[in-house]
Amino acid sequence: MTKQGTLAGMLAILMWSLSVALFRSISEILGPEATGAAVYTLSAVFIFLARRELGMKGESKRYLIVCGGLFIFYMAAFALAIGFSNNHQQTLEIGLINYLWPSLTLCLAIPIHKQQARWWLVPGIICSLVGVVHVVSGGQGLDIASMSHNIIANPLPYGLAFGAALCWALYSNLTRLWCRNRGALAFFLLLTSIVMWLQAFWVGGVGTLTWKAAFELLLLSGTCALAYSCWDLAMQKGNLTLVAALSYFTPLLSILVAALWLGVSPGISMFEGCVLVVLGSLLCWSSTRSPRSGPRALSWQEES
Repeated sequence: MTKQGTLAGMLAILMWSLSVALFRSISEILGPEATGAAVYTLSAVFIFLARRELGMKGESKRYLIVCGGLFIFYMAAFALAIGFSNNHQQTLEIGLINYLWPSLTLCLAIPIHKQQARWWLVPGIICSLVGVVHVVSGGQGLDIASMSHNIIANPLPYGLAFGAALCWALYSNLTRLWCRNRGALAFFLLLTSIVMWLQAFWVGGVGTLTWKAAFELLLLSGTCALAYSCWDLAMQKGNLTLVAALSYFTPLLSILVAALWLGVSPGISMFEGCVLVVLGSLLCWSSTRSPRSGPRALSWQEES
């Protein structure tokens, strides 16, 4: 475990947050599926140019097959879940389900890595989730009755969103366990881009690229390449539980950046949610932190 790996995870969270406004701007021109396909294609190219390889050399087959499959499924499933939404309310609910992945990452780290956790991990997770719901809903909370009705009427996007969140949590944990070198991120992104290009043409094609969109596309692709590279490094060498806890800030930062980008003042719910997320993240982090004396609270089981 290194400080550089943990800092890389923090940088990944910041990059993902900054990329939301750009993605929204480009998707208005190219469409969401085509935007994702173009971004992941260019991101794979950027990582390949930086490393001069796809990253497959020296990696185990189970890492390439299992982690690659999880990576691709997450990207494709979440895009399809948003695409299959019937209305804005359903899109909001699917986005919230996607943000279960930090909690699932923390929970899966316990059986996968034999990581010890104290009892206040659970209230920490709940506190952070409540903060996310409070912010994304604009302080209105989540209408459980409406969400239940939407799930019954259109269960596919909800199933895809939950499957995506579970897959990303598994990918994050298994990358630490099985990745031997720097990872096959460029290869995974390349395969993901192929899947998303097929999605783009399936749902209706690609819009006309403008100079403004081209500039934003290059900027967003560079941001994504850096973010995913940093995330893989964090999962391999950083403090997994601390980074996963800090991941709750992703939706908060995304909304704040989008509000600034669009010239909209964030409401009081933004700051109330931040307090809850900060408190929850600190609880999650402290629940898995090694005490100053006595037995270690963390125990990683690494495979050679």
